[in-house]
Amino acid sequence: VSGLDWVAASVAASGRPSIATLSLGGGASTPLDNGVTSLVNKGIHVTVAAGNSNTDAGTTSPARAAGVITVGASTIADARASFSNYGAVVDVFAAGQNVISSWIGSTTATNNISGTSMATPHVAGLVAYLIGRNGNTSPAGIATLLRALSVKGIISGI
Repeated sequence: VSGLDWVAASVAASGRPSIATLSLGGGASTPLDNGVTSLVNKGIHVTVAAGNSNTDAGTTSPARAAGVITVGASTIADARASFSNYGAVVDVFAAGQNVISSWIGSTTATNNISGTSMATPHVAGLVAYLIGRNGNTSPAGIATLLRALSVKGIISGI
């Protein structure tokens, strides 16, 4: 939770539109949920990974926190990745299986990795784009726009 306090202080000092992306999760945690919701209430856009346990994300934190954009992982075949958490709190799915990413070891190292932690940064980038195009509206406003722009009925297995 101290890390969330640091984010809030950093954003307040900068005065700039900000997005926090949280690729973490676990069991239900009211302190974590409250800390993340506090960021949203301060106008910080927060994207969170739904989790990789093939379970209802509504039982995990911070995926269940109020006001966040919760991201599940999809496959190249437009299906929910078998590991991705799901449920009513998942706002959107993004590419999260077999994602080629930079890696450790050298400046040219890459790795093929999977997880909702791969999907969530895609959505954070889209949130940044939407802020750039539409101005820094509230986190709820951007989340509503994101859901409105999403294509419905494509991802199978949800």
